[in-house]
Amino acid sequence: MALTRPPPPRGCSPDDDDDSPPPHRLTVADLLLVGADAALLEGIAQTLTAAGHQVLTATSIDEASFIAAAAPPLLAVVDRTLLATASDARALGLAPGGALVVFGDPASPLPGPVRRTVLAELRLPLERARLTALAAHVAARAHHTGRDAVSRTPTESQRAL
Repeated sequence: MALTRPPPPRGCSPDDDDDSPPPHRLTVADLLLVGADAALLEGIAQTLTAAGHQVLTATSIDEASFIAAAAPPLLAVVDRTLLATASDARALGLAPGGALVVFGDPASPLPGPVRRTVLAELRLPLERARLTALAAHVAARAHHTGRDAVSRTPTESQRAL
């Protein structure tokens, strides 16, 4: 039995009457790992890089917010002890469609606003496979909803300076 491709859909193509440029993919890091344990972060970063993700690391929330300003991550994986002192997780500057994952000792409580924004709580390095699956899911969700692309304004429509 031979496999055949389905015919292309009929109708107008977007190039027929649309002069706008194609959507541009956002420049984002897939993951941002934040924690004080450099050996743990390096091991997790190697696992995620082997799975095809772009990974950046930071040792504090301030450093993470500085990194996120340049390249907003889709998934921030943050040590629970660092978030226990934070009043708001929005300082991490996640990309549209991004999520927050917490790892570490579950005995340290999280503030209410931070706890409501957490997608998952993990025990790393034991749950590396779960983290890899979550990262793939968040990236796929952002792609399917179109949050990984922004449309550019055509140059003739931009205001002159």
